[in-house]
Order: sequence, then C-alpha cells, then structure tokens
Amino acid sequence: MISITNKALCNGCNTCTVACPIDECISMNMDKEGFFYPNVNMDTCIDCDLCEKVCPYIPEKLLTKKEPQRLEKPLVYASYSKNHEVRVDSTSGGIFSELAFKMFDQNGYVGGAVYNEDNSVSHILTNERNKLDEIRSSKYIYSLTDELFPEVKKQLKAGNKVLVCGAPCQISGLYTFLKKDYENLITCDFICKSVNSTKVFQKYIEWLESKYKSKAKKIKAKDKTTGWHRFSMRVDFENGKSYVADRYNDPFFVGYLQTELFTMEACFNCQFRGFPRLADITLADFWGIENVDKSMDQDLGTSLIIVNSEKGKEYYESLDEAIVSKEFTLKDAEPGNPAMYDTPRIVDEEKRKAFYEDLDKYPFDEIAKKYFPMPTFKRKIMRKLSRFKKVFSFLSKVGFMPTNIYKLIKLNLFDKKVQKRRKVGVIPYKYSHIELHKNAKLICNNILFMGEKQVKSSKIETRLLVEENGTFKINDNFTMYAGSYIRVIKNGHLELNGGFINEGVEITCASKITIGKDATIARDVVIRDYDGHTIELSDYKIAKPIIIGNNVWIGNRAMILKGVTIGAGAIVGAGSIVTKDVPAGCIVVGNPARVVKENIKWH
Repeated sequence: MISITNKALCNGCNTCTVACPIDECISMNMDKEGFFYPNVNMDTCIDCDLCEKVCPYIPEKLLTKKEPQRLEKPLVYASYSKNHEVRVDSTSGGIFSELAFKMFDQNGYVGGAVYNEDNSVSHILTNERNKLDEIRSSKYIYSLTDELFPEVKKQLKAGNKVLVCGAPCQISGLYTFLKKDYENLITCDFICKSVNSTKVFQKYIEWLESKYKSKAKKIKAKDKTTGWHRFSMRVDFENGKSYVADRYNDPFFVGYLQTELFTMEACFNCQFRGFPRLADITLADFWGIENVDKSMDQDLGTSLIIVNSEKGKEYYESLDEAIVSKEFTLKDAEPGNPAMYDTPRIVDEEKRKAFYEDLDKYPFDEIAKKYFPMPTFKRKIMRKLSRFKKVFSFLSKVGFMPTNIYKLIKLNLFDKKVQKRRKVGVIPYKYSHIELHKNAKLICNNILFMGEKQVKSSKIETRLLVEENGTFKINDNFTMYAGSYIRVIKNGHLELNGGFINEGVEITCASKITIGKDATIARDVVIRDYDGHTIELSDYKIAKPIIIGNNVWIGNRAMILKGVTIGAGAIVGAGSIVTKDVPAGCIVVGNPARVVKENIKWH
C-alpha cells in the first residue's frame, strides 16, 4: 500500500486515491505546510496494491518510452492567438485557449485547473465553452485532480474526445491511472518551475481581503496590465476595487520566485523535467523570444510550444488559421526556460520550518517583511554589491592569471568538443587540467565544477582526460573536488546526473558508467569498468558497464568494479570492494561486499 515516508517522492497527484476500489480508504490530507498527501485507512485497506501500481514515483510502474508514443526529436514553435482579446487575457500567447476551442468545436471535453470558493485549486473536465474563462491562465498552487481522472476515463471509454492540461507530474499520474494512451486523448503539460503551497496562497489572499475590506471576486496570476514581460498579480474585489502589482513588487511573486519557501518538496527532486515528455504538447512562455525573433514579441505574450507526439503535431497544426506560428529549435528556447531541465534550489530546513510556524501566527504582510522583504533602494545597492562579491569569489577560484581566464573562455566559447546548453558548461578552478581528444565529446547539459577545494591554499591538481571517441556527459550540476581524476578511455561513455566526487576519487571508464542523481562519493573511492589487462579466458570481457542509481552513498576507499549495478538509495561501506549487484535501499560492506542491512533510508 502507499505509505508516504518521504515527501520528496510524492507530488500529491491523487492517482492512488482514484485507483483505490474502496471508498474513503485513501484520503488526501493537507499537511502543516499546505500540501496534500495520501493517507491510508488501515481498517478498510484490502492490500490490493492498486495504489502502488499506479504511482508514477515507483520506477517499475513507470510507462516505457514506447507507450505513449513520442517523437524522437520534439518540434518547437513560438506562437500566439490571432484573437487579441484571448491573447491579452491568457498567461502567454493564448494557445491553450485555441486548443480548447478546437476541442469544443469537435464536441469534446476540456480539463484544466480552476479556483474554488476558498481560493484553493481543483481540476475540472467540462464540455461547456463558457467555463474556459475559469480554466484559462496560470494557477501557481497545488491542484487536486481526484474528480478529473475518473471523469477523463469515463469520457474516453464513451468515445468522446478529451483535452487535458496539467503539470508534468499530473499528466504522468493520468497515464498510469489510464494504463494506456487513447487516440481520442490529447494531453498538455507545461514547463513547470514548481508547485506552491495552497495554505500560503490562501493566507496571501486573506491579507489582501483584509486590506481592501472585501472578498476577492477574481484572481489573475499573470495579468498583463503592466505588460507580459513584467506580468502582474491582479485581484478584483466584490466592492469594485482592484489590486495590481507586478512580479517585482507583489509579495507572493517575490516569495515564490526568489525564496522557494512555498515550494512542494517533490519539486526539489522533480523526475518529470527534460525529455522525452509524456504529454502530447508542452506549453510555456517563450521567454527570450525578443532575442531570437523580435517580430514574435509585442509584449502581449508569446507561447512556447513543444510538440512531443505525432498526435500532438496533427492537433497543433489544425490550429493553423487561428494562430501565428514560427518554428524554432530547443536551443533557441532553452536560455529563457531553465525550468525545462533545472530543479529549484533546496531551502534551508530550519528556515523553512520557522517560516511555516510563523505563517500560523502572523498575517501575510508581516511574514513577507521578515522572509522576503520588498526591494528598496538600499537593498538594490546591497544586491549589486553582493553580485560583485560573488564575481570576485568566482575569479579567485578560477585564478586571476590570464592563462586561467583564457582556459575558462576557450572551453566555454571556442572549443567545439564542448557541447553545452548554457553559456557556461565547465568551470575549471585553479590547478585543473583538461585534455580532450579531437574526436572526444564533453556534453554539458548543466555545469561541471572542476577542482573545488576545501583547503583554499592547496595546489592539488584535478584531472580530466577524454580519449578518442570518448564521451563525458553531465546532465545536472556536478562537482569534482580537488585531487580527483576522471579518465574516459577510447570509445568509453561516462554519464553523471548530478552530485559530487570527493578528493582523491578515480573514475576509469572504457565501456559505460552511469552515475545517478545526488550520488555522494567519498574520498579515495575507485570506480572502474575496465581491468586494464586481458586475462585469457573464453568468456572474459575486459570491460563491462557500471550503473550507480540515484542517491547512492559510497564510503571512503571503496572500490566499484566492472559489471556492477548499485540500486537507488544504497550505501556502500568504507573499504568495501563491490563485485556483484547491490539491491536498492541496502547497506553492503566487506571484501567482497555483502548485504548487511535492507530497507534503509538515508539523507
């Protein structure tokens, strides 16, 4: 049965509650931070495990890339509705509304998020065109989908066409609930920075209602009174008054965009970013379009459209007469949409705890002054000084010598062997040495920090060697501490998904090594998928792939040898030599390493 012991592994998608065959066995309860999580009534549970079978966070239950079918390379467009009123009233360019109009024209149903009486948010499914005004525009808080999923399934089985828009995690939950794709289903997700607390948003609206002495009648989270680029929060009240403040001066936006205090825990380790995406169509603001094609930006909103399936392509192209659309590439869209790949930065636990304790005691304006004060002239000056301090600190790590600066610039601007998604892909600190064969590839989907020192005056060297046809790929920020050495031998492929290797670590890759997200690799660890010498045996292979799962902790001086798979959350004890697979959530120790404890969790 579902048991939420780690909130980082639950986005509250409701899939387990709607899959459960027993009424009221699983309920969604709000926690003290204002997020909903499932709770199982053990008195009525029949141990059918249906809740686990549909959970998108249980890896063996995830849909394969073949179902639903997705394009090998997504199609990317900038577009906006030709209907001026719809475009101005929409979050970005009004494309979701045009998708919805098309569905209504086909007598289909549209699913999306709407505000409730108490200013919480839920998903609805409707075939009433006049409901689109409620669905249109972003809602930046958690949304309940408990009534949506069963209704979607009912209409699909009845042969009706359905369009559903939700967060990537919600779309994943929908597919696991449905157990298959349907030809009459079109799904849309969006580039999601994070999901915010319902409780925080309700406190914010309560403060505004108290300030304006009236109930909120209509909430517009991205009003364009001040333009699309400086989008505003707008709240209209029953007494005829309105509140409008842009994203730089509204306390909810400042807190959301600058602190991550409102962010759901699962968002810090989101599993639904990047590609391939499950939704047929992905929607977003095309931030930065003015730098790509000025003709597509009138400060009224321009949508970024990413088409992920043939079905989505056909549906999007059917809007032809209603929209202005130009094709671009992912590379054009990535600079303005870091949330396409990047997860939010984690907030200090003590600060977060204190914030939610204060939220129960004080009005929202007092909370804002304490935790995310509005910008003043003095704060702006202090922020600029802080930036200068960061630049100085950065240069002191890289080195002020011209040769160090040249190395940084050459790697990130002129070296064709370095493929990067951002302007900066590699940051080599002092005493770091990189050698790339002319046919090697260093692929940086995020930043490789090379040569980080604990003793700042140390001159210990950090080395990276990628030989002929070798590939070294970084998918999330990764740090090589000083004294570590990575060697990718001819034709080898090393892929790192975020984390660090400590001082003295050696990685030798001749076949393929994959290291999961948030792996913690202690000092003097050796990871080798390659023996270095051939033994004359009939079934002998000199190199075999190594897979190290997410959140694995490898202790001091341990050795990981060829052909090994280490499951997620496992711990390898200090000095252990791992020659066989390690199950997820286990502790192994010894030479050769053996399991000494199971079902462990660590952080």
